[in-house]
Amino acid sequence: MLNKNTLIFEKLAGVIACALPFLLLFSRSLADFSVLTIGLLFIAKSYFTQDWQWLARRWIHFSILFWLFLLLVSTPLSQDVLDSFLHSIFFIRWPLFASAIAYWVLVRQRHQRYLLTSLALVVVFIVMDTWLQYYLGQDLLGHMKHSVDRLTGPFTKPIPGIMLLRVLFILLFANLVFVSLKKPMMQLFSTVLVLLVGLLTIFITGERMAFLLCVTGSTLVMLGLWMQHKNLRRKIVASFGFVLLLIVLVSLNMPEVAQRTIHSLIEKVQHFSNSDYGVVFNAAWAAWQQNFMIGSGFHTYKLACDSLGVLAQSGMTCTHAHNLYLQIGAETGLIGFVLLVALIVSIYDAAIVPILRIRAWYWVSLVFVILSVSFWPLIGGISILNNWVAALVWLGVGYALTVAERASSNNPL
Repeated sequence: MLNKNTLIFEKLAGVIACALPFLLLFSRSLADFSVLTIGLLFIAKSYFTQDWQWLARRWIHFSILFWLFLLLVSTPLSQDVLDSFLHSIFFIRWPLFASAIAYWVLVRQRHQRYLLTSLALVVVFIVMDTWLQYYLGQDLLGHMKHSVDRLTGPFTKPIPGIMLLRVLFILLFANLVFVSLKKPMMQLFSTVLVLLVGLLTIFITGERMAFLLCVTGSTLVMLGLWMQHKNLRRKIVASFGFVLLLIVLVSLNMPEVAQRTIHSLIEKVQHFSNSDYGVVFNAAWAAWQQNFMIGSGFHTYKLACDSLGVLAQSGMTCTHAHNLYLQIGAETGLIGFVLLVALIVSIYDAAIVPILRIRAWYWVSLVFVILSVSFWPLIGGISILNNWVAALVWLGVGYALTVAERASSNNPL
């Protein structure tokens, strides 16, 4: 019976790996349903195969601790108990989903190949559709441009840049699992190609933070590649120089896009305290001060922010803090803030330390970037915890942990 159960769940893992990119990227409701279903299937698999070793991971312990804090401390003291309870009780689906990816769905390399092949098809579609909308004003699905300098691509909101950013670096794991891409020159070629296409596409979307994170992440990945392949260092430097030069030339030929994506970002940084970001951050900090230790309650930021009226004075509305840590502080107080930071640090530790031990610098940089573009402070609200984008964030976490598991088993990267 045990062998039969194991076989059934292994086949199911292959199906999930093939379908994941399509399930997670194009529908919020479908993404939520898929995440929850995969988590429940993982629990069922653990029960029928009597394999609960994944529960011994430290980052899982911190996930459970943060979850219990939300349920037992934050929710009863929330400004909106019912809303906080509903969002708190379902938080655990995210670390459970990442565990399912790392310790079940992607354990087999062929399942990783299934996932990456499907992901490549989805990325190609998003890229082509976004460029089509840029030039024609309308994409293949009939979506019009969101505004003169913002695109939606195949989505209903102006988010193709951030969605592409979430999966772009995951796609580079193809260099680890496809034999034809494992040679150093092929790794260099495929890395440059993926990063170049990603940078140019995110550039035209007008999404400033997504572009900044993509440039930073690309630089770190190329640095990791440079450290990994000493005999290719000149070619790596020349290749990255070519990418940057091309970005500069494209920006000079698209001055309207460059104004939105690059120049306006520089202006906001130079005058940050007086910018809309500065005003929003001040409002988030003020909301946090209302209950510094416990916060206003999970998923109640808008309520807490509105009660202050700070943004209303500036003609703005409270939606989210544009800063993960300020918002989680406002909602869960210092205690919740510390617990979330501890959880994130434990994920970094579990995902990076095993790869560091074997000095696989390219993979260290790639895992670090995947985690950092997800947990970078300046992202929309707490999107890593309770909305559509979170599915892609925790997919990246799961894949990063998959690579760490491989490194821990002395399987060469």
